[in-house]
Amino acid sequence: MKINFDAPPTSAQETNGLEVRYAAAKRRVPRWRWYLLLAMVLVAPAYLLVRFGIAYWWESTPAQVVLEQATLRAPAAGRVAFVAAPGAPLEPGQPVMALERTPTDTPAPPAATPSPTPHAQEPAQAQAYAAKLALLTEAERLASRRLAIQQERLHTMQGLREQGAATRQEVDNLRFQVLQAEADLSRARADVREQRMLMARVPAAMPAAAAPATPQPPADEAAPAQPGTALAPFAATAVQALVRPGDWVAQGAEVAVLQRRGEPLVHAYLPPDKARYAQVGRMATLHFMDGGKVRAKVVGLMMEAQSPPADRMSPLTPRTPSIVVKLQALEPLPAPYHIHQLPLDVRFDWVASRWF
Repeated sequence: MKINFDAPPTSAQETNGLEVRYAAAKRRVPRWRWYLLLAMVLVAPAYLLVRFGIAYWWESTPAQVVLEQATLRAPAAGRVAFVAAPGAPLEPGQPVMALERTPTDTPAPPAATPSPTPHAQEPAQAQAYAAKLALLTEAERLASRRLAIQQERLHTMQGLREQGAATRQEVDNLRFQVLQAEADLSRARADVREQRMLMARVPAAMPAAAAPATPQPPADEAAPAQPGTALAPFAATAVQALVRPGDWVAQGAEVAVLQRRGEPLVHAYLPPDKARYAQVGRMATLHFMDGGKVRAKVVGLMMEAQSPPADRMSPLTPRTPSIVVKLQALEPLPAPYHIHQLPLDVRFDWVASRWF
């Protein structure tokens, strides 16, 4: 038995010699569409490959712009009469903050009346000395309590600094406050000792009080006190005023923050396994967030390892202590980049490792 099969179609668009119009999905696809699909598939691997090549040939690390800042403190207690406005340029020795003039009361000369007997005057003076001693003792207690609180805050801040949750400037500010509290406590203890010595000499000094008193010329300390002023230690710009005219400030209170004028440095955080880049003279490129690029070189190192900023690290990346490298731009940085702690990236020129 012989079986005859129909001849196969010569084209997908023809059947038994008749043209068939199939749906659009079965039509012949243009070649450029295949190329576009292939490019879309390969773009992700190509991007990862380029990033791997850049990370291999150029070491990139987080960094920040650093400008020298100083926090001025009130030289004495008083009411603020003047404080430099933020943005004001200051020259060395120029007043940044001034206190109002506070004249002291000059004691009046004793009247020419017969003085009471020593036995009648002794109880009143003893009571006055006892009341003053009680006030000085209370001041000493408060100063001791303040010192304990400041020391506890400093200890807590140092722990946060080790965990990378606090900056070195915050620790230094608390350390200065602890020193000021220690000075206040020493001054309070000295006043208490002096008052106790005066109380011990009261009986011996009372007979001399019966002698007629003669007017004494005013001492130098009774002259009107000059207003306390905080002077700029260097050519700087006022960044922040922490007080306002009319505010009452205590001695040692922070009143203003100054920023030194000049070219800033860039602090980059290098992991310990990339220490070959941490050498003076190494070249690098500063990459700012707005796309700006500036060439720089390493001019020094910090003698203390620090953790990189938390906001520049991935949550999945451990914040290990890093080498802090100081870089100086080869050309002056534009004015918009003169911002303290401005984040950026530093890309070091490739240096072969020692095991190559």
